[in-house]
Amino acid sequence: MKNTLIYGMHWKSQTEAMRKLENEGLIQIKVWIGKNRENDILIGKLRRVQLSNQEYSGENKLLFDEVYQTTFAPFLDMLYRNPSYYLITHQEARNIYCYLFDYFSSLLKKKRIELLIFHMFPHFGSDYLLMNIAKAMNIKMLLLYQSLIPNRFFYLQDLEDFGMFHTSKVAFPHSYEKITFGSKKVQFYMKSIPLKYKSCHYTTLIRLRRYLFRSMGRMTFLGVVKSYIDCLAFKYRYHKKIESHFDKNKKFVYFPLQMQPEMTTATLGGVYSDQLLAIEHLSTLLPDDWVIYVKENPKQLEGHRDTFFFKRLNALKKVIYLSKEVNSFELIDASMFVANVSGTVGWEALLAKKVCLVFGMTWYQDFPGVIRYHHHLTLAEILNQSFSEKMLEDAYNKLIAKTANGIIDRGYIANFSDYSDEMNSHYLYESFRKILATL
Repeated sequence: MKNTLIYGMHWKSQTEAMRKLENEGLIQIKVWIGKNRENDILIGKLRRVQLSNQEYSGENKLLFDEVYQTTFAPFLDMLYRNPSYYLITHQEARNIYCYLFDYFSSLLKKKRIELLIFHMFPHFGSDYLLMNIAKAMNIKMLLLYQSLIPNRFFYLQDLEDFGMFHTSKVAFPHSYEKITFGSKKVQFYMKSIPLKYKSCHYTTLIRLRRYLFRSMGRMTFLGVVKSYIDCLAFKYRYHKKIESHFDKNKKFVYFPLQMQPEMTTATLGGVYSDQLLAIEHLSTLLPDDWVIYVKENPKQLEGHRDTFFFKRLNALKKVIYLSKEVNSFELIDASMFVANVSGTVGWEALLAKKVCLVFGMTWYQDFPGVIRYHHHLTLAEILNQSFSEKMLEDAYNKLIAKTANGIIDRGYIANFSDYSDEMNSHYLYESFRKILATL
């Protein structure tokens, strides 16, 4: 029985599964960070660093430099997604980092934590720091990530293993699944884009509500004003810069921007959470008569789209910035190849039998037809790639066996028509029972 810290896993079916595992002696829950009143630490308060005052413990001070050097920049990127921190200085962000470092170091040692379970990959700053301190302390971890395969989730013991899944040791049987090549299916999470992703006025009202009713999430009044101004500025620059059509006769690479701030770039992008850096590096691979069609994400508002984003974009002469409304599947079909950091578009490209270049970590990165960017890569290497339908289908089915049964991300219930809390609790219990036996 391992002393366990659980991060998330706080909705009904998840809680039932965790409690059953504890009752059967497979884990001993020492700390539960979640959204329920009975949880030891509330996630919302942790993200806003509204924690009880504590004396400096000095625990793990010898690990501080090691962890700080590799995690402070990503921590900053993640921290600034929280509206509470829109206006804080770099120095104050460092104060928050150091405060949380000592808080988590003390907590992990005091509770003698032997296992951490994260219900999704860390991407809010505080959770990312917790993961990396635990890793430096050689504490075992289970990191979970919902897959597009209905009712299946990825599990791994080290974030760097995402896409390779060497630490996913249990095979969960699944019938061989045929791939529908040429499919132009819009992903379920992109079918009906909420108003909050379209209107500055609407998103500002939501944030103003957070400011007035602090229980919904702390927000400063100046933060509300700044986010509104930034949103209007983005809308202006976006409409001034975009092209609404593309030329199919040009030789081009299609690079769709992922929404930011979001886990898929902040956590999985590495240095390429700066998507423009990926585009800049891509541009150096291409001849002068090629272009890069960069399509804005339909859900994007002001985050990561400030003044110098557009200055850098304007400096790239091979780049043409496309409207959110341009059809992504038409761009895939007409492209020479597709490039992105870690998005689902890479999988959509493979279904269209197009080669995909990825800059970050993604679940399909080891599939045939996928190339991971490195500084010595040449255009010829990309264009010489080829793969068959059978090769891709076999790789896909091999990957399915690396996914466990159940839903750990509530948003993916929409992707599984037979969902019920009762069955999900059963799926999760059975999956974790098998996974924990390998740790």
